[in-house]
Amino acid sequence: MRRRTSLRTGLFLCTALLAAGPAPLAVAAGADGGGTALPGVPERLAPDQACTKVRGTVTAAAPWTRDLLGLDQVWRLSRGRGVTVAVVGTGVSDDAAVLRGRVEALGAAGKDCVGRGTFQAGLAAGAALPGQGFSGVAPEARVLAVRGTGERGEPDPARLAAGIREAAEAGADVITVTAPLDGSDRRVREAMAAARARDALVVVPAAADSVPRGSSSAPPPAPVAPADALAVLDTGPQGTRPAAAPPFRHADLSAPGGALMGPGPVGDGKWTASGSSLAAAVTAGTAALVRAYHPELNAAEVRVRLLKGAYPGDLPALDPYGAVSGVSAGAHPPRTDGAAGASGRPAPVRLPEPPETAGARSTAYLVTGVAAGTILLVAFLAVVLPRGRKRRWQPGRLDAEGRPAE
Repeated sequence: MRRRTSLRTGLFLCTALLAAGPAPLAVAAGADGGGTALPGVPERLAPDQACTKVRGTVTAAAPWTRDLLGLDQVWRLSRGRGVTVAVVGTGVSDDAAVLRGRVEALGAAGKDCVGRGTFQAGLAAGAALPGQGFSGVAPEARVLAVRGTGERGEPDPARLAAGIREAAEAGADVITVTAPLDGSDRRVREAMAAARARDALVVVPAAADSVPRGSSSAPPPAPVAPADALAVLDTGPQGTRPAAAPPFRHADLSAPGGALMGPGPVGDGKWTASGSSLAAAVTAGTAALVRAYHPELNAAEVRVRLLKGAYPGDLPALDPYGAVSGVSAGAHPPRTDGAAGASGRPAPVRLPEPPETAGARSTAYLVTGVAAGTILLVAFLAVVLPRGRKRRWQPGRLDAEGRPAE
């Protein structure tokens, strides 16, 4: 798959992580060539494992995704203000500085024993704070926390589907989930119908985040998501996936999901993790940027815009600026499995109106002209008046060489 690969020198996370079990360490290389150890946020906790309490590693380095996604450029147009992104997963803690005061939780979802949901919320909508290179894709969007797993991250398809419905009914504009959805599941179809009725875009991972440990056989591919969901596959810094990555059946879009950096459930330190659910969170943040900049678009139209604005390749690659501005790198064919969506050419980019300067320019020209005329008049009088007085205002004469005669 062809993908833009320019990377920020601030931070390169070089270890893809297994999500279950005790949190491993990943190493981040800074711009000075040194390394920063980041703990790996788990996907779920073992039965005898305590809630995640490690405070992470404080770092001012920027993640590799910031340059790759062109976030500083797209933030000139949209930062997600006024949009709510629901994270349906292990819960979201607002103890992290980048999420503090910006999380609304349904029921017990305000507590995140695992840390995965907090990490996802930070990727989608973590605030931009002074002294931090990290920021979520939509740093001014708000977060709605909805429980979609067991308290310790145990998979629960029924709870995940119910979480989508609850998020839509609570007014979420964009919904992202922690595990793939099975489009053939009746509960999922009913949840997606509720999301359509409330005009909420559902962004889902196209594959599982990890391969189960101890499995002696290859895991089955993730199920095909509902047609009107946006299924996202994870890629690493080079635009590819590891050979042993969890398999999938269908994806609409690829997005950064390997060796990412984000907040944990405790303190201001940073963590690292990998997986398609994280790529879905990044894409959900991009959808929030689009919805804030184009409030006239419905969820299906936002979905199409994300695809049309993507980088072309074997699988279209997420481009936030292309999605928001409509400056696309190429058109992509529509899905063949019945997804609904809008058509037509995206509107051109809107830039802030320049201040009115025509009157100021006219005044400046007038002042400059008057000043220049005054200078010339003074110079003229300084030469002519003395000569005129000396000749008693008689016409001058020229000598034999054509010079003025005294």
